[in-house]
Amino acid sequence: MSRREKFGKKPKNKLLRRIVLAVVLVLFGGFIGSHFYFQNHFKFTKINDVDVSGLTVAQATKKLNTSHIDEDGNYLVVRDSKIKVNPKDVKKLFKDRSSMSMMTSAKLSAKSDVTQKQLNYRLKTLLPKFENRIDQINTGRKQTVDAKVLLQDGKMVVKPGVKGNTLDKAKMVKDFKKQAKSSLLISVKMTKDGYVKPDSQQVANQKKQLAKTLDNTVTLKTYNKTYKFVAKRWVTNGYPTANGTYKFDSTKVKKWVAKFASKVNTLGKPVTITTHQGKRVRIHAGGTYGWQVNQKALTKNILKNMQRSHSVTMNLKHYAVGTGYGIKGSGKTYVAIDLLNLHEYVYKDGKLKANIPIMSGTLSGGNRTPQGAFYIMYKQRHATLRGKNSDGSKYASPVSYWEPLTNSGVGLHDSPWQPESVYGNPSARSQYHSHGCLNNPPSQMPKVWKYTHTLEPVFIYY
Repeated sequence: MSRREKFGKKPKNKLLRRIVLAVVLVLFGGFIGSHFYFQNHFKFTKINDVDVSGLTVAQATKKLNTSHIDEDGNYLVVRDSKIKVNPKDVKKLFKDRSSMSMMTSAKLSAKSDVTQKQLNYRLKTLLPKFENRIDQINTGRKQTVDAKVLLQDGKMVVKPGVKGNTLDKAKMVKDFKKQAKSSLLISVKMTKDGYVKPDSQQVANQKKQLAKTLDNTVTLKTYNKTYKFVAKRWVTNGYPTANGTYKFDSTKVKKWVAKFASKVNTLGKPVTITTHQGKRVRIHAGGTYGWQVNQKALTKNILKNMQRSHSVTMNLKHYAVGTGYGIKGSGKTYVAIDLLNLHEYVYKDGKLKANIPIMSGTLSGGNRTPQGAFYIMYKQRHATLRGKNSDGSKYASPVSYWEPLTNSGVGLHDSPWQPESVYGNPSARSQYHSHGCLNNPPSQMPKVWKYTHTLEPVFIYY
């Protein structure tokens, strides 16, 4: 047997090797060719979801700026928001892509600096339209209502809620604003409202929070007593709010505050005082002196403080309006004016400091001296009192001491123009009356000034 015959398969193997070599050369040549081709063209690339494979930078830029982007049911595309791609940005993306493997595909994102004018247009003009668009879509959808923990008749109850398909407007608007600052085209994913299930951790946390809240204590300190409010004893119904706290029914607290206020309020109520002669005199209801509870503010803040994570102490003085907070009746420092006998009594710490004959205004008519409980609004040295006489003429009366009691101009002052004989003389009132003020003898007014102070009560009675 010849050697060729012995090794007869060798020619076939040689042919196979030649074929393999040819294929390798073709592939290598193709690789070299494609390598040189992709030196000037994008390779297997998408920019902003637009296919730019095989395009030059200029061609890719043109396509990005003219391509039409359709909504696919998952995004809301704000068409008027489109900003042209900067060729320099595309060129940079091309450079970044060239450094990657040629055999891999890539999704790139072209961005550009948004001018302040473009940003303002997006936020002021396009955003309201975008929000309205979401509202229109939600109109035809089923509203999502989260499961939540309620307080009903003093018991915690889990309300299941409803799983809907409305869009999460807040989340989508947030995404819009984020894209508005840098994206070439605002395209917001249509995100549905999340649904909180009854057995979720969020509901479990609400239960814990409500239980803790119901154990909170609010302490109210007043001028003479302290009151404690344990939440679970004062609220029976409530629901969670958007910020995570609870809105409680105010009925029970509101009733207590109203009842409490009726006991402690003094503004507009009659006052009984004991005169220098030992006689009990009831001062008419009226005047500006006295204080009262701001019921609305006190109720609101008691309920609000029940929400705290710790016990809270409140001071009633922050919810009181008027003068004389905490004083029940006249107190021990005040001025009492007897219009019947035209006498003025100045008390300080329960002691009589001045007993002064005076002249007042009339008991009725335009020059009447008002009766009731008032207070000294302020004290002023050397003032000029101005007004009109009964005949319409104007007057300007200089005084050394002035302590007003009303906004209409009634007050305590010296009166050097009055004859000495008129003070403490009721029979002279028809001729020598004031315009409503309490006229004091010039020699006695310094005592009044010395022993009185701003906000001090002045009780005027007949």
